[in-house]
Amino acid sequence: MDEILTIQDVAARLKLAERTVYAMAAEREMPAFKVRGQWRIRRSDFERWLDEIALSGQTSAPIRSESRIAAAAASSDVDVEDRSDAVADLPVAALSERRSQTGLHQRFIDALGERVKSHSPITQKPIELDLAPPLPSRVRVYLFNATRPPGGRPLGEHKIQLIMPGQRRGQRGSLDHSDGRIVFLVGYAAEEDVFILWDAGLYSDFAWSRNVQVKAETIVEASAGKLAIQQRHLRPSGAAPVTETLIATPAKRLVDALQRRVQLTRERMVQD
Repeated sequence: MDEILTIQDVAARLKLAERTVYAMAAEREMPAFKVRGQWRIRRSDFERWLDEIALSGQTSAPIRSESRIAAAAASSDVDVEDRSDAVADLPVAALSERRSQTGLHQRFIDALGERVKSHSPITQKPIELDLAPPLPSRVRVYLFNATRPPGGRPLGEHKIQLIMPGQRRGQRGSLDHSDGRIVFLVGYAAEEDVFILWDAGLYSDFAWSRNVQVKAETIVEASAGKLAIQQRHLRPSGAAPVTETLIATPAKRLVDALQRRVQLTRERMVQD
């Protein structure tokens, strides 16, 4: 039987960063395939592809240098509201799977399982849920597709676009923290079946379609079954810089991630 290689196996063989190999697979630069959202490659296909690369001297699409990818990834640690999305020399294929708003809400509910006591209509955004312990009893969830756009973001980076219900271009937006509900700002990377939880308390009075990012390696780590932690340095307009800690989680660990999200937010609030 043909051996199956992981992203980690291929990265070690090529002596490249895992995020680079992940991006190459996503952009179809190598003959990889997905099993339940995780990239795999047959050893025979990999060896054949490697021989072709050696003969031709390059891949079917240009491989970005490690230094350029590292520099781009480093830049995504700093988020300035309304910053330009222009990173013109790092094109990214638009290969991300998207779900309807109803589909996003249903996947979130399914991941929580029996801990969902009741919820508002899944066609409603944001969706409100009443949950069983150890989760907060009353929550409000803003859920977005986390996608890799066709251009403008660093290689392999995912983002959500904050557009509130009824918000129009040029208008400022805010998350609704009323009625004592705990608010979660969530992205869903459908191809990897990974949820990303940002610190909802740090997003207020934002521009229409504001971009909020997460690194590809954070999503890759979560897709391997871990609660992946990433820090981002925010520079809100008219406010002091602040460090945000976000969490990426496989769907099966969403309950753990929500608890951790609440804990991290409370710790930040105490420090502030």
